[in-house]
Amino acid sequence: MDRKYRVPYGASLQPDSGLNNEHTQELRDLEPTQGAVEQGFRKHRLLLIAVGCLIVVTGLLVHATTAGIVSDFVGDALYAVLVYLVLSVIFVRRPSWQVAAAAIVLCLAIEVFQLTGVPAGLAELVPPARYLFGTTFHALDLVAYVVGVLTAIAVSTWQQRD
Repeated sequence: MDRKYRVPYGASLQPDSGLNNEHTQELRDLEPTQGAVEQGFRKHRLLLIAVGCLIVVTGLLVHATTAGIVSDFVGDALYAVLVYLVLSVIFVRRPSWQVAAAAIVLCLAIEVFQLTGVPAGLAELVPPARYLFGTTFHALDLVAYVVGVLTAIAVSTWQQRD
């Protein structure tokens, strides 16, 4: 009894797709390898770090060149963008909306933490802590944080579509 199709011992019993080996290999070549995916994440992290450095410089320039409520609002919005970028570097595999939600919650938590007076005391002991935790609560800062993160996610989403 002669069989038309023989399956070698240990071979897959999956039905044949109808593609010959050349086409199957071409399809496998199109799939990204784990190394390529990791390299893509590494490049994305480096880009986020570079943008974060630009945000820090921009925030310092705004702080040095302007004053009043506009300076405070823009500075707080840039702070929220920086928090979003730092979380994006850490959680590079998470969707943007999850990172944005975490950034908003973290910014709001830090602002509410200022009501305890602990950040002000910490800023007296370690002056650079003032830039990380702030010193006094302002309700308008809460709005600035949300605006900053929403702007960051809008730019991030827009950039991904290109």
